[in-house]
Amino acid sequence: MYSLQKKYIITGAPGTGKTTTINLLKNTIPCMDEVSRKVILEEQQNNRNGVPWGDIHRFSDLVFHVTSQELLTSNAQVCDRSLLDLEAYLALENKIIPHYLQDFPYHDTYHNTVFFAPTWFDIYCQDGQRLQEFDYCLKLEKALLEQYKNKGFEIITLPKVSPLKRAKFIIESIL
Repeated sequence: MYSLQKKYIITGAPGTGKTTTINLLKNTIPCMDEVSRKVILEEQQNNRNGVPWGDIHRFSDLVFHVTSQELLTSNAQVCDRSLLDLEAYLALENKIIPHYLQDFPYHDTYHNTVFFAPTWFDIYCQDGQRLQEFDYCLKLEKALLEQYKNKGFEIITLPKVSPLKRAKFIIESIL
């Protein structure tokens, strides 16, 4: 088992307001930041290709190892994404899902309830670590929902409201 305390997940495609909501939640409860963005930034700074739109297997390996370490040491109650997101990225690209993801103890590590931030055109924007087009995000959203449902997680879709209202909704749901 990776952690003594199961963690809640906030997931969704890129640009759906997850990180903004997490940053507000940090005022009330301990949260674990998204590892994917850290990995992408480091890969870009070192001219390497371990990014979702490059070498997705390298990206998955890097995110898995960093996340695994953080899950062991973090006192976070909420995670910005989970390792299951990697399975969705790989499935969308028709790539083989490594055994370390297939065999990961998701239900020992994470709460059964997952908060899902839906794609939202009005707030989506690209940046240096989010190069995906909006249409790709719609496809990834379907892949994420499929992966979480297939693993038996209960999905609670976050309303398309302000980040403050989303944070309040999550806090009221888990505390």
